[in-house]
Amino acid sequence: MPVTPDQPTPTKSFPKTQTLWISQRLDEGEAGRLLVSGHVMTSYLRPLTIYCRAIGLDSSVRTDADELVHDFFASRLIDMSYLRSWLASGIRLRLWLRNGLNLYVHERHRERMRAKKTESGSALEPSSESMEAEQLFERAWAISALDQAMTETKTDLERRGRSQEWEIFWAHHIDGVPYATLGERLHLSSAQAAQRAFSVAESLRGALAGILRKDGALGSELDAEVRTMMEALNGR
Repeated sequence: MPVTPDQPTPTKSFPKTQTLWISQRLDEGEAGRLLVSGHVMTSYLRPLTIYCRAIGLDSSVRTDADELVHDFFASRLIDMSYLRSWLASGIRLRLWLRNGLNLYVHERHRERMRAKKTESGSALEPSSESMEAEQLFERAWAISALDQAMTETKTDLERRGRSQEWEIFWAHHIDGVPYATLGERLHLSSAQAAQRAFSVAESLRGALAGILRKDGALGSELDAEVRTMMEALNGR
């Protein structure tokens, strides 16, 4: 039985090229649905779990937050209609999922109250969303996206036998080791070490852009999206 979308479908939709990977996977049938579901769960489980705890969604249905988010995924990603509705929505995937989680919890809450034959007004209702909870969600999503981009970049370099480039990038940008020191250590000039780090940074930006596109960002919005992510990571 098809899942009813959590939000009405607006007339505006994403340009197909911006969500091409998800759209193509859904067109592949069950195998593609499983791939997309894996991407969604990997990218959004932690942010949604943090958000769930922040506004007390787990308390309202007396379920562990991590388990609640897994249950939400299981109910919504069981077929392709839920994500097809998102593709037509024109909103970011993370917001579609956050709104969907809220509706799912309200559904669970009503079912629980009906099972107890209790008036809904006398029961503990899920808390309303707060600015702090929204900021926590955005920060958790930014961390998740950046971690995923770094993992993709590092794995790709290792696969191509270029793991040294990642080590240079990490040592300089994270540990603060000067290029001259890295060059001496690896028998490279400072310029060569800098070039390798720059190449990794470009690959990392490309991986992050891919993740943002899957979330629904337009190409023209990527720079602004990255700035927003950095502000979220800095707690602004």
